[in-house]
Amino acid sequence: MTSANFRTISLDSIIIDRESRQRRELRNVEELAESIQNVGLINPPVVTQDLILVAGERRLEACRTLGWTSISVQFAEDLDQITLHLIELEENAKREDLTWQEHNRAISTYHSLRKQQEKDWSQARTAKELGVSDSKVRQHLLVAEELERAPEEFQDADKFNSALNIAQRKFDRRKEVAERKLTALPPGLRNTKPLEEGEAAPEPAPPQRKLEIENISFLDWGLTETDSFNLIHCDFPYGVNVGNKKGHGNAQSRGQYEDTPDVYFELINHLGQTLQNFCSPSAHMIFWFSMKFHDETRTLLESQGWRVDPFPLIWHKSDNAGIIPDANRGPRRTYETAFFCSRGDRKIVKPVANSFSGPTTKLFHTSEKPEAMLRHFFRMLVDDTTRLLDPTCGSGMAVKVAEAMGAEYSLGLEMNGEYAEAARTNCGL
Repeated sequence: MTSANFRTISLDSIIIDRESRQRRELRNVEELAESIQNVGLINPPVVTQDLILVAGERRLEACRTLGWTSISVQFAEDLDQITLHLIELEENAKREDLTWQEHNRAISTYHSLRKQQEKDWSQARTAKELGVSDSKVRQHLLVAEELERAPEEFQDADKFNSALNIAQRKFDRRKEVAERKLTALPPGLRNTKPLEEGEAAPEPAPPQRKLEIENISFLDWGLTETDSFNLIHCDFPYGVNVGNKKGHGNAQSRGQYEDTPDVYFELINHLGQTLQNFCSPSAHMIFWFSMKFHDETRTLLESQGWRVDPFPLIWHKSDNAGIIPDANRGPRRTYETAFFCSRGDRKIVKPVANSFSGPTTKLFHTSEKPEAMLRHFFRMLVDDTTRLLDPTCGSGMAVKVAEAMGAEYSLGLEMNGEYAEAARTNCGL
């Protein structure tokens, strides 16, 4: 960043407006001094006509340690607008009074403009120019990229570290999906070579629908290798014999479903036996259960390789709905619980409260999970890299919500033909 118009002045004549520069530690001055001694002062400091320092305090201090009494400078008034902009960005990148958003923008824009000037410009050179570490530049560029993709996801980030955590989670989730898609290719296509002249391109895979409801039993579907899902929403019958009673409202006409302990544990065991056929190595699972079988359920899930958070997700039914096991001896049960499970190291999208209060709905199924509640918990897990499976989807609400929140693909399985048709209606299929 030079004007090619230099003037040699006394080092001591340069004025440093310490207040405006925000007192800060000058890093790596010794290394810079060694470099200047070996190759010279490539980029002289910038001063105003009044000799007030604009940029280059580290260079100034490095030359002072070398015993220099005079130094070449360039005047801000002689520089073009792009160079002045780069100088301003460089100074802003070092200031401490900016918001993290302004600081991040200064570093990322500086790096971008420098790359436009020099195609081989690197993050390491940006770090050296700004007097910061390579890792700091990498972090700021990562945040800047993710911030541009989805600025709304950073609205609650009050500090840069919070923004960095969000950006890193988003990057890791996309990286995982990219690796999955690569390994899913046939071996001959994983290192595809450029086509020779006249060679026909391979047929592209047909586009896949983003949402589907299949009328099939999970006990049959799970036996064959099918696909790779990274979010499983399990709402098996709880095994407490509630489902053997008629439903209510619009769901009443949709019949009954078996809700015995035998059915519940058969489904859990089948999940574990067939997991490798459809579940990604890194995945999350929301598993709804009855507190009656808390210990047994957690033990089974952990034996299948799931890490089970000891603090369950809780849906409090704000309309006071729930069963009363014994009206003479105990309370109404007005909340439902779900284990939050994980395998591998798939990151969440964002943390949310592990409880939600909202009313019940029974528009399409006797044990329907309400849309608002699912949206709350899915905020933690669903983005455009999500592939959701609901093996007993009932109303299809989880599939519908995941698709609406931008999931890459959502699949619901329902063995009952009437329920499956109602789920398709709910999902607009």
